[in-house]
Amino acid sequence: MKNKGYNEKILERLYDYKRMEGLQDVIVSNRELNEILKLHQMTTWQSPYKSSIYSNELFHWQNLAEKVSSYPLIVEETVKLSSCKTDLAKNKKSHRNFNNDYVFEYNQFSNILFNSFGTKEDGHKNYASAGALYPVIPLLIVIDIKCLPFLKEPGVYIYDSFDNQLLLLTKFTDEKIKEYKDSLILDIYNIEDIPKLAIAYMVDIGKSVTKYKKRGYRHALIEVGLMAQSFRNELWRHDNLGECCWSGFNDNMLAFNLGLSPRLAPVLMMQWFGEIL
Repeated sequence: MKNKGYNEKILERLYDYKRMEGLQDVIVSNRELNEILKLHQMTTWQSPYKSSIYSNELFHWQNLAEKVSSYPLIVEETVKLSSCKTDLAKNKKSHRNFNNDYVFEYNQFSNILFNSFGTKEDGHKNYASAGALYPVIPLLIVIDIKCLPFLKEPGVYIYDSFDNQLLLLTKFTDEKIKEYKDSLILDIYNIEDIPKLAIAYMVDIGKSVTKYKKRGYRHALIEVGLMAQSFRNELWRHDNLGECCWSGFNDNMLAFNLGLSPRLAPVLMMQWFGEIL
């Protein structure tokens, strides 16, 4: 069987994955899977322009709620802790403005991805996953290879955490890049342009729910957060690099544009990154 772009080692893992999917069909009923798929679709944005999330009341609430923690109204006691000094530098926060002319070095970028998402010798990664299932796959989105000159094509790359390599899933033509930008509904946020690089977190819903059923979907959401923090921490090792987590997109349109199944392999979150300005 010929598979363009795959070596024998990856093909062996793919065959194991297909056998796993066959067992999933036996373990998880269509009813259970469809309930979770419907739940996910209830969280997606298809027509954000019709949403009430941009009402004046919500903007007022947002001003009151931002950067404020919720506490119970009544507590038994207050225990004061000692004053602490932080070693966080000024760039240790989310950033939306990046230097699109910045070029990542080959070894630098390889280490960032592996330290963030790579599989160690014992099969674990730098973040936790319920049952060590790791159903969330990080995808690298590149709309300009000037940032990563060791790549041949702009597009969507699967990060193979076992062999620390990138697998080209979808090539980006100019038309595909326009569709990608359209799926991000930038005009709502008054954003004229976007960073050239992003990580998209795609979840294999079938794998995530086979063992834990509906709770598995919760686990996948938690895992995305852990992965994003792992990536953030790795970028923070470099004084000039930063990132921004992002969920402002048309879910199904984005997944389709990236070459994914919007139903079974949706994108739960994106993370733009680069050199901060």
